[in-house]
Amino acid sequence: MIYKMYKCNSFNVHTLKTNKFKTSHIEIIFRKQIIKEELGSYALLIDVLSENSKAYPTRKDLIIKFEELYKMSIYGTTSKTGNVLNSSFIVDFINPEYIDDKNYLEEVIKLPFELLQNPNATNEEFDLKTFNIVKERIKREIKSINDNSFKVCVKKAFEAMDKNSPTAYSLFGTIEEIDKITPDSLYKLYKKFFKENVCDIFVIGNLDMDEVVSLIKKNFKHRYINNSNLVLKVDNKVKKKETIKSDISDNIQANMVMIYNIKDLNPIEKNITFSVFNYIFGNGGLTCKLYQRIREENSLCYSINSMYLKYDELLLVHVSLENSNVKKAITLINKCLKEMVSGNFTEEEVKDAVANLCISLDLAYDNNVSLLNNYVFNYFDNMPLIDERKDMLNKTTREDVINLAKKIKLNTVFTLKGKEE
Repeated sequence: MIYKMYKCNSFNVHTLKTNKFKTSHIEIIFRKQIIKEELGSYALLIDVLSENSKAYPTRKDLIIKFEELYKMSIYGTTSKTGNVLNSSFIVDFINPEYIDDKNYLEEVIKLPFELLQNPNATNEEFDLKTFNIVKERIKREIKSINDNSFKVCVKKAFEAMDKNSPTAYSLFGTIEEIDKITPDSLYKLYKKFFKENVCDIFVIGNLDMDEVVSLIKKNFKHRYINNSNLVLKVDNKVKKKETIKSDISDNIQANMVMIYNIKDLNPIEKNITFSVFNYIFGNGGLTCKLYQRIREENSLCYSINSMYLKYDELLLVHVSLENSNVKKAITLINKCLKEMVSGNFTEEEVKDAVANLCISLDLAYDNNVSLLNNYVFNYFDNMPLIDERKDMLNKTTREDVINLAKKIKLNTVFTLKGKEE
């Protein structure tokens, strides 16, 4: 496996050459600091750009082209990493060594930049039919979130914590915000898109990477140099006293979210030690403290787990339970955290957590997307690569986990109660 970065003035291309997979994968990633008012428009824009183009004015035309290129695929996504918005175009295709067509690779590389640079627009307005199709799709996505009690509970918990925090921002905006977007207002955003975003392109596969970069430079006429220093971390403030709020849902059972601040972690704690802590505390399946204490010993919930939100500096605990069990569950969850602080866990639990985390890291070698993501975050945030992380995990001690646990403080408890009460 050979990693190399090519600096191309207005963008960088990161390549990872490996013969382990029969397919290749490209991620064209545009990044900028989050602006709340733009989130819905960006989600709509990325979807519109990946729907069709001038050369392929309907989705059917584009799919036919995909078939001609041996079922290659291109799709767009938007995501948040802390305080940064990622707009990505994903390309998957069969390695050229299996294709008897000397123009195959060039045709594959050319296509995503055709979509990006030659949108289906006239007189600085996106095609109305395409726009309306995608707009309705985004609105359905927003509605589906509102129909999911877990997602609603998490959303309301973040808003209860701090509605002005980027953590609480909806990636798709609201239906009202989406309805205000027009084909011409979306095109105005598109005209700023390349100028306002930092661009990096990541490629993994058994490819001649010099040729790949040459083809990208030939087809990507990106002229804007953006050296913005993007800040990933969201500064979610610690509270003197936690916020306690609740609401009522249409569901029978209740959902509860507890949000904890995590402050002043050093790089090893952020990337390594917290994974060990979280595995023992609430993310290690049937053996973790939360599952054992809340479900097995006290039968208070249907499900429980904890999630580490690294770039939001938060720990989130989610519980699905009955309304009548909420208060006792809160008490026991906080007790589990106090046990972590006091060191009420064994060296064997630490070793078990480390062993299972290392197994998970090894699995990344079997998936080209997971493998590439390690290099993405190594570049964006200096996250150690797989082998280095495994070495660091194996050096993690019980005392490291205890010291980390002391840096966790309750911020918000939000309960979405079942409707029967």
